[in-house]
Amino acid sequence: MRQYPRWYYDEFKQSGIDYTNIDEVKTYDLRMQNLRDIKNESERIRELIKIKRSDVVLEIGTGTGELALNISAHCKQVIAIDVSKMMINFARSKAESQNKTNIQFYNAGFLTYENHDELFDVIVTQLALHHLPDYWKMIALRRIYGMLKEEGKFYLHDVVFPSSIQNYDSYFAKIITDLKKIYWR
Repeated sequence: MRQYPRWYYDEFKQSGIDYTNIDEVKTYDLRMQNLRDIKNESERIRELIKIKRSDVVLEIGTGTGELALNISAHCKQVIAIDVSKMMINFARSKAESQNKTNIQFYNAGFLTYENHDELFDVIVTQLALHHLPDYWKMIALRRIYGMLKEEGKFYLHDVVFPSSIQNYDSYFAKIITDLKKIYWR
């Protein structure tokens, strides 16, 4: 794996629930299976972006692999990545138990996945991008763009926190003006 400078955001650093613990990973997997209808979500995504049998798909933030497992039946190959090594190992075990042979699992994320092969037909990420600080979200989106084929498709489903700001132009102009007064006197 590539060495990154100290200032580079560490997307592997855990905060909150300890997904290095197999019991937490199993609990997460059960909770998601009860909370979400992954099979229907997968079908909706597949139809929306028209995944074909010849497509190579990258899923960023695969978690315990449910989406990758479902989509793998409808494409050539899935590359599934996650920053939690325990999640990846759990997902790999699920794939092996279901005899899914066209999924490769890697411990990596938006900022660290190194694509050495051809570009992707489809990149999918759900409920993962919000874990990155804003600046690093842009870096992640640029990296995604660079990994897509010219006619490739990107599916993003995530949370956005609401804001009561009505006039963004004047709001940010005031912040910039105030910062200039403080830092560039």
